[in-house]
Parts: sequence; structure tokens; C-alpha cells
Amino acid sequence: MVFDVTRWLPEHPGGSAIIPEQALNMDATTFFEMYHLSRRSFVYLEQFYIGDLKPSELCKVPVREGEKPPSAGFLEQLRDFTTWRLHPSTDGIKVFKSF
Repeated sequence: MVFDVTRWLPEHPGGSAIIPEQALNMDATTFFEMYHLSRRSFVYLEQFYIGDLKPSELCKVPVREGEKPPSAGFLEQLRDFTTWRLHPSTDGIKVFKSF
């Protein structure tokens, strides 16, 4: 999933610098799992959602070197909670790349 949290940064409880320092333009799933144990933050995701990457594009997203992948349980909870996501490959939605 791709999110634009720019407008959230000034209100972020962890401070406005932590997201740009640790997760800007990279896969931040592991950080999200590590810092959001209660899963309460899932309710905010929809308002920042931009879209999903095609599965074939996921390998191009930078990951912090040496970082462990997110847990399977976390990914399952995230999928279960984000039923509003667009699924281009199964929803018949055309995919456009704008970068």
C-alpha cells in the first residue's frame, strides 16, 4: 500500500520527524508494526491511502538493509482491516504509473 502522510506529520504522536527519517520512500511495514502494537492506528490509514502497487512492482520498493520482514500475523491483520483497498488485478481497475 502507498500512503501520503504529509498532512499527518505535525499531529503524529511520535513526532513529525520520525516518519521522514525512518520510512520516507521505502517499505515502512516493519516500522509500522513495531511502533503500532495496539492496531488503533489502522483506523487512520484509509484517509492517507493513495493506492497499491502491482505485485510485480513490489520488488522495486527499497527496504532498509538488514531489516526483518513484517510478521505474517501483522500482514494478515492489516489485510483484514483494510477491506477498502483497491485491488487492480482483481477489481478490473486500470493501473497508471505517474512517476
